[in-house]
Amino acid sequence: MYKIRGKITKLERLDINSQDKEFKKVLLTIEESDTGFNHVQQFEIFGQARLNVIEHNKKLKEGQYVNIDFYIKSREYNSKWYNSLQVKEMRIEDDIDLSGVLDGSNKPTEQTPF
Repeated sequence: MYKIRGKITKLERLDINSQDKEFKKVLLTIEESDTGFNHVQQFEIFGQARLNVIEHNKKLKEGQYVNIDFYIKSREYNSKWYNSLQVKEMRIEDDIDLSGVLDGSNKPTEQTPF
């Protein structure tokens, strides 16, 4: 299992129609933020049930920071190998409202000793 933290730069929702079933797939493009490099990866969330678990409290949207636990899935087709990054778990970070903090208008009322 691998871990990454980054910002969602692109979010694509797909409906895949098979013979008698319909599947949901979400492609997340993430810009990694903790390494200092601008690494960009694309992750997959496959299936409505998994998506419901991830989006239980908050809908995914571009600009959010997320922590992702993922695994690498490989498969062979016509003697070629294809890899994908599959989301196992994802935690959406809370949006931080910085309005008032940067301009100094929202100062704490209580002094802390540190």
